[in-house]
Amino acid sequence: MGSCASTPPLLSDRGVLRIIGMTSDASSSQTKAVAAMLMTAEAVSWDGDPVKTGSFTAGAAYFVAAHCNTASAVLPATTPGSDGTYTQSGDLAIGCVPKAKAVSQAGFDEAGLLLDARLGAKWAETFGDSAQYVKLAAANLAATPGIRRVAWQLDEDRAPEEYADWVSLAEYKAFAGYAGSPPYVVLGARGVPLSQSELERQPWYAMTPEQLGWA
Repeated sequence: MGSCASTPPLLSDRGVLRIIGMTSDASSSQTKAVAAMLMTAEAVSWDGDPVKTGSFTAGAAYFVAAHCNTASAVLPATTPGSDGTYTQSGDLAIGCVPKAKAVSQAGFDEAGLLLDARLGAKWAETFGDSAQYVKLAAANLAATPGIRRVAWQLDEDRAPEEYADWVSLAEYKAFAGYAGSPPYVVLGARGVPLSQSELERQPWYAMTPEQLGWA
């Protein structure tokens, strides 16, 4: 992982806010924090998941509804060959979520090569079927211009034995702190960004690809 700069402030710059995190059990405080960040953003980008209660996407619901089917402001992405309709199946912002746009196969393949270089030769084997979602994350980051922040709604209760196939952690390890990557805001359960010292106290923070079984 690249050297991590200090945690940026809560509010996003104008531009695109990328959101990642757990697909269930996101806290209400995390949801509110993302909604607040989007108040200063021009667009929201995310991978695949419907806009639904409890998901990392829930914080985008008001923004998505306010920009109903505005393709330039609401930017869900999906894997090559997917029709993108799954993203429209949530219980929030109903009727306002556009079909997710599939990333290109070439971008998807290039993302895999980058992840091999940064995470290790065995990461995809360790993730199994979920490897496609890590590739999607990397491909979407590369394909979406103007991303100013990535807001990671952290699952603080995730067990260490589940770190090895943690999609959000793989993205963080592959991009946070690298030149050319947007800064990552890691939101704890209270909806407050973790400081650098708080990040360093997380048990996963200093784990190497070898320790995670990726290399």
